[in-house]
Amino acid sequence: MTKNISISAFINIIFSLAFIAVMITFALFIRFDQQRYEITLQNRYELVAENFLSAFQNQPTVETLENLFKKFKVEPIKERDAKLEIIKQAQELTITQNYLGTYRVYKYDEHYYIYVQQYGYNIMLKDIRNHNYNVAIIILAMVLSLITLLFLYVTLKRKLLPLKLLNKQIIEFSNGKKDVKIKSVSNDEIGTIAKSFNEAVTIISNQTKSKDLFMRNMMHELKTPITKAMFIAETLEDEKARDNLQKAFKRMDDIIKELATVEKITSQNRAVYKELTSFFNIYNKTLEIMMINPENITSKIKDFKFEVDTYMFSIVLKNLIDNAIKFSPNKKAIINASKEQIIVSSKGEPLKHELEYYTEAFCQEEKRSDGFGLGLYIVKTIANLHGYKLEYFYKDEKNHFVINMKKEKS
Repeated sequence: MTKNISISAFINIIFSLAFIAVMITFALFIRFDQQRYEITLQNRYELVAENFLSAFQNQPTVETLENLFKKFKVEPIKERDAKLEIIKQAQELTITQNYLGTYRVYKYDEHYYIYVQQYGYNIMLKDIRNHNYNVAIIILAMVLSLITLLFLYVTLKRKLLPLKLLNKQIIEFSNGKKDVKIKSVSNDEIGTIAKSFNEAVTIISNQTKSKDLFMRNMMHELKTPITKAMFIAETLEDEKARDNLQKAFKRMDDIIKELATVEKITSQNRAVYKELTSFFNIYNKTLEIMMINPENITSKIKDFKFEVDTYMFSIVLKNLIDNAIKFSPNKKAIINASKEQIIVSSKGEPLKHELEYYTEAFCQEEKRSDGFGLGLYIVKTIANLHGYKLEYFYKDEKNHFVINMKKEKS
């Protein structure tokens, strides 16, 4: 479960539990310490009472009693009215009877009194020692513990603050912001990660620029001779040969554009330029790109208008038709299109794996041997860019690939 909790949330939980544990520990300590204090007091008053009761057995002199008063730090209450008030108003803590006599312990007005009784003797003693239970030291210790805990919490959060910034910068980089630079302010592990990240960003940026330069040069070097060849073909007098050559050169030009689009999609450097168009327009453009025999396609289309990137969606339809024809034993594709969905079907064996297996980028050798390559990845990516969904099902010995254009209600 902790794997799904962020480090920041985990620290908050740990310190919250530590705070609660400290509070509970001190509360239990105070309770047990009070019980220990009361037992100590009870033992003291029992000792005082039994000493006086023993002394009463020997008919003590005034001097003997004075010595006992000093020894146990008590003083007698001589006024009768004061005694009666204590007996009536005080809280009686304990009463004990034994063969020597009876004694009671009272608490009144934050003072303790011992009332000792024996035949012929009746004495009320006030404990003149300060026995008020003081929790100030314990509370002070608790406050210091909590302050220490808070200090550790703030220090740890500040220590991990660069990690939070690093995570934010990595997310920005993954979203396409290639000029991210992390300002490293420490030499610890987080600082080392930040430096390594900056170095990786620099390397990736340089590689991207190098690749872009290579693609621009390659397209320029390919398109220039194609343009010249199309110009020369225009001068041919044989109309059929001229048309065939122009179609071939036009096809080569489209392939270069398609390669550039695929490169942008696979490198996630993509932008969708939507326009209102009809499905027939997309369909005709796809047939124009593919230059295939129309007999290979059976279509059932209810034309409709929608907002898509015309060129990208032509690539989607082309890839689906390509796969359908390539893997069908009768080399035929069936297209059903409506405003809700576009279905490209063909006869054949069902897919060996789930659709997600074939729509991952940079597919493995095993997948390439299945013949799907990047085709379905490109289809899925472009469909998702438009808010559509690529789906698959097998029915009536046919594979059906569906572009579902129903928008999910949020």
